[in-house]
Amino acid sequence: MDNSNKIKELKKKLSEEIVKEDSNNNLIISLSNEIANLDDNVVRFSVDAGIINRLGKELVGKQETAVSELIKNSYDADATEVNLIFENAWNKGGILTIEDNGHGMNRGQLVNGFMRLSSSDKIHNPVSEKYKRQKAGRKGIGRFATQRLGDKLIIITQTAQLPEALKVIVNWNDFATDKDLLTISNSIEFVPKTKESGTTLIIEGLREGWSDSMIKRVYRYTSELLQPFPLSKKKEEEKENSIDEGFKSNYYRNDNGNLIAIVDEEKAIFQHALAEIEGYILDDGQGCWALKSDKLNFPQEIYAIGNNEKDKDDTSTPFNLIKGVHFKAYYFLFDAKLFAPGTFTFIKELLYEKGGIRLYRNGFRVLPYGEESDDWLGLDKSNNRNIILAQHPNRNFFGFVELNDVSENFEETSSREGLIENDHLNELESFVYRSLTSAVMKITALRGKKVTASQKGYKKENASEKVDNAIHEIKELIVPKTNDNSQDSSNQEEKQKKAESIFEKIKQAREEEKAKQQELIDEINMLRILAGLGLVIGEFVHEVQRFLPGFDADISFLKNAVKDYKDVYERTELLETNVKSFSAYTSYFDKTISRNVHRELEPIELRDVVRNFESVITNDLKRASIKMLPTKYEGYDLFTVPMHPSEWASILFNLYTNSKKAIKRSKSDGEIFIKCGKEDNIVYLEFSDNGDGIPKENEENIFNAFYTTSTVSNHTADDATALTGTGLGLKIIRDIIEFYNGEIYVSTPTDSFNTTIRIEIPKK
Repeated sequence: MDNSNKIKELKKKLSEEIVKEDSNNNLIISLSNEIANLDDNVVRFSVDAGIINRLGKELVGKQETAVSELIKNSYDADATEVNLIFENAWNKGGILTIEDNGHGMNRGQLVNGFMRLSSSDKIHNPVSEKYKRQKAGRKGIGRFATQRLGDKLIIITQTAQLPEALKVIVNWNDFATDKDLLTISNSIEFVPKTKESGTTLIIEGLREGWSDSMIKRVYRYTSELLQPFPLSKKKEEEKENSIDEGFKSNYYRNDNGNLIAIVDEEKAIFQHALAEIEGYILDDGQGCWALKSDKLNFPQEIYAIGNNEKDKDDTSTPFNLIKGVHFKAYYFLFDAKLFAPGTFTFIKELLYEKGGIRLYRNGFRVLPYGEESDDWLGLDKSNNRNIILAQHPNRNFFGFVELNDVSENFEETSSREGLIENDHLNELESFVYRSLTSAVMKITALRGKKVTASQKGYKKENASEKVDNAIHEIKELIVPKTNDNSQDSSNQEEKQKKAESIFEKIKQAREEEKAKQQELIDEINMLRILAGLGLVIGEFVHEVQRFLPGFDADISFLKNAVKDYKDVYERTELLETNVKSFSAYTSYFDKTISRNVHRELEPIELRDVVRNFESVITNDLKRASIKMLPTKYEGYDLFTVPMHPSEWASILFNLYTNSKKAIKRSKSDGEIFIKCGKEDNIVYLEFSDNGDGIPKENEENIFNAFYTTSTVSNHTADDATALTGTGLGLKIIRDIIEFYNGEIYVSTPTDSFNTTIRIEIPKK
């Protein structure tokens, strides 16, 4: 049958189907498509259904990226909150629910937006309709994100204007290769509403497992959307639709119906602050500021402040022009020791980008106050003068000032960029600045450091002296003076009990401090031993190299002498291979140690260090029966910030040693894979192996000093036992990485690998 006859037959079937009351729309589309394909006069593009799977993999590389895009879609929908609930998600096959309170979608928006490939909605509407947010989601990637994450998608969406919700079920497995995309349909139905508006995505059959560390990284990727400080809760009647209430993402695990928080904004950022500072003006004009620091064991204390800049001891002069003002700020110091492992770089970058004191007037953000280049309180200027030694530039704070200006004493400029300079604004600036600097000076004193450049007689106390002095001061308070007989005995008894309680707390604190000191002593002793061992190894390597030319000459002579004896010749060749391996190691470490002596910093190209490392371990890999897969490089010019060249030898060999142990324990055919690339402002290296893996509960512990699963060995031990460690390898790596403001963490392994360690270093 030629094409014309086929077309006639298909048109007949199409006509018959169209006139049916219960016509099959899928069949109509399929017949129409067949007719179009048989048209000899034209050619048309067609779309294979398998493109959905391919685009999902190519457009969304990581599952963290996929979830981030879905969160951004909630932000674009003017949601103020989005909840992510992981159920049975440790391993693949679980469920992820993402629900928001945004404006939702009607049928037209669902069909022409979410269900339409390459939708142009965000091109025509670059800002959200309610809060006028600059849309953050990438054009049309959301649907592919859901495909990347799981086998099945259930969409439930509702708008404030419609009485019912819409429900759509998409089975991504239907989008198989060799099917026409137009022939695949997804049922849509009306269901009862569960809330006023918003969208819920239920992703079933998760393709990969989710660890808590991965979920926390999703929070990091989307943190730029989060308003650091929500405004004070306002009465419903005071709310205006145009006021952006902020955006918050919540992360939970569903444990038999109980939602357990994984990431909390307070825990993610604010708990790492050194102190919390708050200030307010009472109705009578009295100024107050309060300081609280859990890290310094300083409970909240409130201090009075007066409107007298010349006399700081005068606390009685009122702030008459700014009654009712309230501010709150979190204070950070950029000292890695004050942060939990893996958080320092993230929070530091966030502070550098978004730190500062913002100003809100009647619920609206007033720009440019709190922006990166704005110093409205004079904090940067004051910090540069170094009169107050405590670090207090804008980037050391996350905070806001809330100004309820019903009398309109604070007037905006004609350009609406800032407020007009007047007495009210000057008094506000003075109050906030003096409160913040008073607080940071108090913090500096609590840390036992010099507060101001002019401070006389400063002597740094050690921990024991601090405790002893505190005890002495308490005794002074409770022991009655010999000439004072007027004290009430019951009052004295109460003081005595309180003192005993304080003594006990101090005793406990001293014991805890002693334990910490002992840990540090142990670590220092081990590092001293290792440092001494390094010197010995350096000398040993140098001396060994003197003998290597002789080894080479002797082996060459032996090979020539025994060339007619097959067995002896083969053993001689094996000896030659071992000596070459030994020579490669000694040469590598000799160069490494020599370069380390000079301690010169230089940008490191990851390609160079990895290739050099691979060449050295080639023979060792053969002996250990481990296969090294070809290294994958993504991008060019993978230069780090200036580093010590020798440090990468330490990093790579420690990772390699750990992988050898894990592979030996797993008793499997070993494989190691290295991947390098760059993202945004970092270069990264991922080191993967197919060993026995790292239990989830140990993912954070492995970077702690002396944490090891190995046992001590001697020269008589077997290979498995010989692959031992001190428990300092990964700790040393982490210290190196964090020194350069980088990060190291256990990442999600890919393909057949069981462990992946990811290192991120700022790029050149």
